[in-house]
Amino acid sequence: MGARLGTEYLYSDRTTTYLNYGLENERTDNGVRANKGNTIGGVRSHHSDTVTVFGEEKYFHGDVPTGLTHAAGVQYAPNDRWNFSTNVDRGSLKDNRTGANMDRSGFGIDMGCGFNAVKLASALEFRRDTMQSPTDLTNSTRTSFLTKNSAKYQIDPSWRLVSKLNYFESKSSLGAMYDGTFTEAVVGFGLRPVTHDRLNMLAKYTYLYNLPSAGQSTVPNTAAAFIQKSHIFSIDAIYDVSKNWSIGGKYARKTGQVSQDRVNPTFFDSTANLYIARIDWHVIHKWDLTLEGRLLSLPEAQDKRGGALVVLYRHMSDHIKLGAGWNFTNFSDDLTNLSYTHQGFFINLIGKL
Repeated sequence: MGARLGTEYLYSDRTTTYLNYGLENERTDNGVRANKGNTIGGVRSHHSDTVTVFGEEKYFHGDVPTGLTHAAGVQYAPNDRWNFSTNVDRGSLKDNRTGANMDRSGFGIDMGCGFNAVKLASALEFRRDTMQSPTDLTNSTRTSFLTKNSAKYQIDPSWRLVSKLNYFESKSSLGAMYDGTFTEAVVGFGLRPVTHDRLNMLAKYTYLYNLPSAGQSTVPNTAAAFIQKSHIFSIDAIYDVSKNWSIGGKYARKTGQVSQDRVNPTFFDSTANLYIARIDWHVIHKWDLTLEGRLLSLPEAQDKRGGALVVLYRHMSDHIKLGAGWNFTNFSDDLTNLSYTHQGFFINLIGKL
């Protein structure tokens, strides 16, 4: 469970101050399984029609390194097609368990552009942490580099190409045992025929390589303790049978290898097949009901798991609907994460053009 509360104050027609507090627990999407909170306060000012500057303070607490960091940045948008931004971070944190200090500094740049049929976005981030050993008070350093890239291309009114490439590398002065790296590459094709717009389809290929650092591997019996190399192909489709009813489905297959030892890795095959059948019912004017039947097959483990998922949506506007549901299975439709921790209540927000 988590929550976020924030407020903004318009100091002038160009300057805004803001204060936000967030609390979260065990985020599996970023590998941080800890109770933590952060308070962020800052000022954002439009220096001109094209330049915006900001400065903010961030305070972290919880079962993670705690302390205060400072950030400042500039955003530049010369026109409605291009945008650029850069930011710097610096601060000191302390490990609550050991009392060891850590000095952190970081730098990031972002770029985005959009034309009639093409949209591109790219980001680069660099961070350096100098950490104190709790035993002998010696210092070690960790340098981390991250790049995030995405591209979209509308081939014609019916076909679209989507892609992304994310790469992360972290190196420690303590040696290769403490290093980590992550690569995710995705390419997909979307189809919605102009002459028959009842059909929506998306075919996607994903390559994933994940070598977690030793810090992530300290959590026993979790996916973070594995080295993973995976190729995943999936195809989703939904068809509007009538004004009130739609049927759809998904098939995904993962082929790859997994190793439980990073020192002397011995890889073994890991294959998974996911089958989903779906029905959507437009109940009344602003309410939708979705029901899914799911089956996960793991040939190497000789294991099969099945169940259902149900969601009730409320249309908030013509372009946004908010849903609440229950997953009766303990797996998700993302085959890169087979942690079996997805059973129970969830909230889903959908935006559409």
